[in-house]
Amino acid sequence: MAEDRVAELEKQIGELKAQQADLRKQLIKTQIEQWQGRIDDLEVQMHTGAMETSQKLTAKMDQLRSRWADTRKQWEATISTATSAGDTVRTGLESAYRELHNSLLEAKNKLASSRS
Repeated sequence: MAEDRVAELEKQIGELKAQQADLRKQLIKTQIEQWQGRIDDLEVQMHTGAMETSQKLTAKMDQLRSRWADTRKQWEATISTATSAGDTVRTGLESAYRELHNSLLEAKNKLASSRS
Protein backbone atom coordinates (compact mmCIF):
# COMPACT_ATOMS: atom_id res chain seq x y z
CA MET A 1 0.00 0.00 0.00
CA ALA A 2 2.55 2.59 1.10
CA GLU A 3 4.95 1.47 -1.63
CA ASP A 4 2.25 1.94 -4.25
CA ARG A 5 1.51 5.43 -2.94
CA VAL A 6 5.22 6.34 -2.99
CA ALA A 7 5.54 5.00 -6.53
CA GLU A 8 2.51 7.04 -7.64
CA LEU A 9 3.89 10.20 -6.04
CA GLU A 10 7.29 9.65 -7.69
CA LYS A 11 5.54 9.23 -11.04
CA GLN A 12 3.62 12.48 -10.51
CA ILE A 13 6.80 14.30 -9.54
CA GLY A 14 8.48 13.06 -12.71
CA GLU A 15 5.55 14.24 -14.80
CA LEU A 16 5.59 17.65 -13.12
CA LYS A 17 9.32 18.01 -13.74
CA ALA A 18 8.81 17.20 -17.41
CA GLN A 19 5.99 19.75 -17.63
CA GLN A 20 8.14 22.35 -15.89
CA ALA A 21 11.01 21.75 -18.33
CA ASP A 22 8.60 22.07 -21.26
CA LEU A 23 7.20 25.33 -19.87
CA ARG A 24 10.73 26.71 -19.47
CA LYS A 25 11.48 25.86 -23.10
CA GLN A 26 8.27 27.56 -24.21
CA LEU A 27 9.05 30.65 -22.12
CA ILE A 28 12.56 30.98 -23.55
CA LYS A 29 11.23 30.48 -27.10
CA THR A 30 8.60 33.17 -26.54
CA GLN A 31 11.19 35.57 -25.13
CA ILE A 32 13.46 34.99 -28.11
CA GLU A 33 10.58 35.65 -30.49
CA GLN A 34 9.76 38.86 -28.60
CA TRP A 35 13.38 40.00 -28.89
CA GLN A 36 13.31 39.29 -32.62
CA GLY A 37 10.24 41.53 -32.90
CA ARG A 38 11.85 44.31 -30.85
CA ILE A 39 15.01 44.18 -32.95
CA ASP A 40 12.99 44.22 -36.17
CA ASP A 41 10.99 47.21 -34.90
CA LEU A 42 14.16 49.15 -34.11
CA GLU A 43 15.60 48.34 -37.49
CA VAL A 44 12.45 49.59 -39.22
CA GLN A 45 12.55 52.78 -37.14
CA MET A 46 16.19 53.26 -38.06
CA HIS A 47 15.57 52.83 -41.80
CA THR A 48 12.26 54.64 -42.15
CA GLY A 49 12.80 57.43 -39.65
CA ALA A 50 13.24 61.03 -40.71
CA MET A 51 16.86 61.03 -39.54
CA GLU A 52 19.97 60.14 -41.43
CA THR A 53 21.50 56.85 -40.36
CA SER A 54 24.82 57.46 -38.71
CA GLN A 55 27.75 55.05 -38.70
CA LYS A 56 27.46 54.76 -34.94
CA LEU A 57 23.82 53.72 -35.18
CA THR A 58 24.54 51.23 -37.93
CA ALA A 59 27.39 49.75 -35.88
CA LYS A 60 25.09 49.39 -32.88
CA MET A 61 22.48 47.63 -35.01
CA ASP A 62 25.15 45.28 -36.37
CA GLN A 63 26.27 44.58 -32.81
CA LEU A 64 22.69 43.86 -31.73
CA ARG A 65 22.12 41.57 -34.71
CA SER A 66 25.35 39.71 -33.89
CA ARG A 67 24.31 39.24 -30.27
CA TRP A 68 20.91 38.09 -31.44
CA ALA A 69 22.50 35.45 -33.70
CA ASP A 70 24.73 34.26 -30.85
CA THR A 71 21.74 34.12 -28.51
CA ARG A 72 19.71 32.06 -30.92
CA LYS A 73 22.60 29.60 -31.37
CA GLN A 74 23.10 29.31 -27.61
CA TRP A 75 19.41 28.73 -27.05
CA GLU A 76 19.25 26.01 -29.64
CA ALA A 77 22.40 24.34 -28.25
CA THR A 78 21.42 24.55 -24.59
CA ILE A 79 17.68 24.01 -24.55
CA SER A 80 17.96 21.60 -21.62
CA THR A 81 19.58 24.25 -19.43
CA ALA A 82 17.47 27.07 -20.77
CA THR A 83 16.79 28.89 -17.53
CA SER A 84 20.34 29.85 -16.58
CA ALA A 85 21.48 30.30 -20.16
CA GLY A 86 18.38 32.34 -20.95
CA ASP A 87 19.02 34.72 -18.06
CA THR A 88 22.62 35.31 -19.11
CA VAL A 89 21.74 35.78 -22.75
CA ARG A 90 18.74 37.98 -21.99
CA THR A 91 20.95 40.30 -19.93
CA GLY A 92 23.33 40.69 -22.89
CA LEU A 93 20.47 41.35 -25.29
CA GLU A 94 18.88 43.88 -22.95
CA SER A 95 22.17 45.74 -22.71
CA ALA A 96 22.65 45.79 -26.48
CA TYR A 97 19.03 46.85 -27.01
CA ARG A 98 19.38 49.71 -24.51
CA GLU A 99 22.59 50.90 -26.19
CA LEU A 100 20.96 50.89 -29.62
CA HIS A 101 17.80 52.54 -28.33
CA ASN A 102 19.82 55.28 -26.59
CA SER A 103 21.90 55.81 -29.72
CA LEU A 104 18.73 56.06 -31.78
CA LEU A 105 17.30 58.68 -29.40
CA GLU A 106 20.59 60.58 -29.35
CA ALA A 107 20.73 60.67 -33.14
CA LYS A 108 17.09 61.75 -33.31
CA ASN A 109 17.72 64.57 -30.81
CA LYS A 110 20.82 65.73 -32.71
CA LEU A 111 18.87 65.78 -35.95
CA ALA A 112 16.02 67.72 -34.35
CA SER A 113 18.39 70.27 -32.80
CA SER A 114 20.29 70.73 -36.07
CA ARG A 115 17.03 71.53 -37.88
CA SER A 116 16.10 74.20 -35.34
